[in-house]
Amino acid sequence: MKKKEYCSLGIMSGTSLDGLDFSLIKTDGKFNIKTLVNEYYEFNKNFKNSIKKLIKKTGKSESKSIRKSDEFRYINQKFSELVLKLIKDFRLKNGSKMKNLDVIGVHGNTIIHQPKYGISIQLGKPNFLSKSLNTTVVADFRDNDIKMKGQGAPLVPIFHQSQFSEKNKNIMVVNIGGITNFTFLIGKTKLVASDIGPGNKLIDEFYLKTFNKNFDDKGNLAKNGKLSEELLKKWKKKPFLNFPFPVSFDNAFFKLDDFLKKTNLNKFDVLRTLTYFTAFQLLNLKLRINLNIDKWIFSGGGVENNTLMSDIKQLLSGEVVTTTLNYKMNPFFIESSAFAYIAVRTLKKLPSSFPSTTGCIKSSTSGSIYFPN
Repeated sequence: MKKKEYCSLGIMSGTSLDGLDFSLIKTDGKFNIKTLVNEYYEFNKNFKNSIKKLIKKTGKSESKSIRKSDEFRYINQKFSELVLKLIKDFRLKNGSKMKNLDVIGVHGNTIIHQPKYGISIQLGKPNFLSKSLNTTVVADFRDNDIKMKGQGAPLVPIFHQSQFSEKNKNIMVVNIGGITNFTFLIGKTKLVASDIGPGNKLIDEFYLKTFNKNFDDKGNLAKNGKLSEELLKKWKKKPFLNFPFPVSFDNAFFKLDDFLKKTNLNKFDVLRTLTYFTAFQLLNLKLRINLNIDKWIFSGGGVENNTLMSDIKQLLSGEVVTTTLNYKMNPFFIESSAFAYIAVRTLKKLPSSFPSTTGCIKSSTSGSIYFPN
């Protein structure tokens, strides 16, 4: 007999490659969600660099054979051992809330995402985790959708719909992580979704390369730069800005060198222009949707960048712009909460990907279930 409500732990490591987000929730897999605990665990510098190196080396591969490489297997094992240790630490810290845990949804870093070749590979050994923890694990969230000729992303829109949709309202939910994606909620029943382009990815990569720090805190350095209209004019011609929806991107698609060829601007002006370009993509989205939008709701690391959010508000002048904080949901843990939620939907055999969100030919559940026995 299926339970009415499940206790689920979602674990997510996204395109920002900074660490792991943990979200423990209770949910019926439909509209009821209660957040119990959120935790963030940062990768150490060496491990982060090893993942980046693997992505750079294999990100454009058209073959699943990468799974057999010594480098992938080594990093995959190290990642899985780290996740196992952190889950045990999380359980010790939150014992009373974890005692009725039903399922863990694990989405590791994407190493290759090439849906046109039927490939999307994430770090993580779900079978190892399930047996080690004696707990049901859901993983490989993108595979079913890709088998249905979908993009394998984005998968979070069904979570957005459950939490943010309003009757007779058009709501735009935007996640600015390494990649920016959106979910357009039309009333309570219709949704359209897609990736649109680089979010924090190019900003953070340039910042690390130039200032030897992971990110521009609050966008404080970007605001000291001057916007380069010449550079922006070139970037506005990038073909991906007009790719048909839905489309999905990974880190390997956007290379900083492709954006900064023959550029002699000072570093502050480059940072300023990269930040503005992320904001510009939202204006471009608004023009492409060409429908009334009653409200914009933002989540992801980008909401902490005050310069970026100021640019967005200026470009979307007259629009209602807010964040998930106004819905009592931490903007940094939306995706980890979503994978906890999707894991429950998978247990209940409820679909999480749809033709209007991924381009799949048929709605499907997301993820494979790994039982401990």
